[in-house]
Amino acid sequence: MSLRLLAVFALAALSTLATAIGVVLFNLTPRESVPIDLRAENTYPFILIQVSLLTVGAAIAWRHPANPIGWLFSATGLAAALAYLASAYAIYGTLSARGLPSADVAGWIFSWGKVAIGMWMPPLVFLFPDGRLRSRHDGVGLVMGLSAMALIAAMLALYPGPLLAIELIENPYGWKAGATAIELVLAVACALVIPFVLYGISSLRARYRAAGSLERLQLKWFCGGAVLYLVTTAVVGPAYVAAWLGIPVDELIRFLANLIGGLAYTIFPIAIGIAILRYRLYEIDVVIRRTLVYGAVSLILAATYLAAVLVLQAALRSLTSGSELAVAGSTLMVIALFQPLRARIQTGVDRRFYRSHYDA
Repeated sequence: MSLRLLAVFALAALSTLATAIGVVLFNLTPRESVPIDLRAENTYPFILIQVSLLTVGAAIAWRHPANPIGWLFSATGLAAALAYLASAYAIYGTLSARGLPSADVAGWIFSWGKVAIGMWMPPLVFLFPDGRLRSRHDGVGLVMGLSAMALIAAMLALYPGPLLAIELIENPYGWKAGATAIELVLAVACALVIPFVLYGISSLRARYRAAGSLERLQLKWFCGGAVLYLVTTAVVGPAYVAAWLGIPVDELIRFLANLIGGLAYTIFPIAIGIAILRYRLYEIDVVIRRTLVYGAVSLILAATYLAAVLVLQAALRSLTSGSELAVAGSTLMVIALFQPLRARIQTGVDRRFYRSHYDA
């Protein structure tokens, strides 16, 4: 067995083991004592993220071992699995009758590790598709993006008070005296994200202009996957906004929002895998067309649903079942709007971007 194959299997085995133990711990925790977002069924979408990163990473690492993107994805999939295990250990250790040692430390690792997992994005932006930096400016953008995410993760590790994503646990290493300094560094780190994004867009534009036909298709898959991820994430946004505003959100809706959010996160790695492995590259125009149509429809319907729930709840507040009536009425409205809205938007997209298809 070659070292390359051994490394791929080792990463997959460790990730699978960590995820399996995490699933067991989540299901052993008394359900009634766990906050809704941390219940076992609402954590399963996080597994989709691990699987997509690990699977795509293993395929790229196997086919193109010299390309660091494959190994980056594989390592990130393992890190995501370990973060999932840390969250399960923290929840079980804190809420179960038996408890576990250092449960607060496990929660602390998850709180900042969840952010650190996203550090695969800056290298991807500047190394895609062949794993090489094209210019000194790309190196500057890469360092800026990694520095911003590393600073955010480090400051979250030191921020006093309840942990991010596991608020029932206090930060065991919180630096209370330095809270103001931490907030200042967090602000600086978040500000660094802006030039990183600008560097990234500039780099992708320059690469697209200088690219041949094959690399242009690869870059289209990159951009299409990114847009589809952002659109899908925006679609489930109203559920999180409603919860943040204190509007009752049904458990099923919350589960579906988490599921769609997890699926959205998997879209981007899959698009990257298609681009680098050059699998069905030429179908990107179909993907873009459907993304534009269904993305626009989903965003409009999601915004309509949230607005309708808010308006109807205010109007029906005097009724005992006002909340249920508002949700039911909004759902029926969205169902009725779907087909005519989709047809109208598809006509507009074809007319604007696919004139030959529209004329035909």
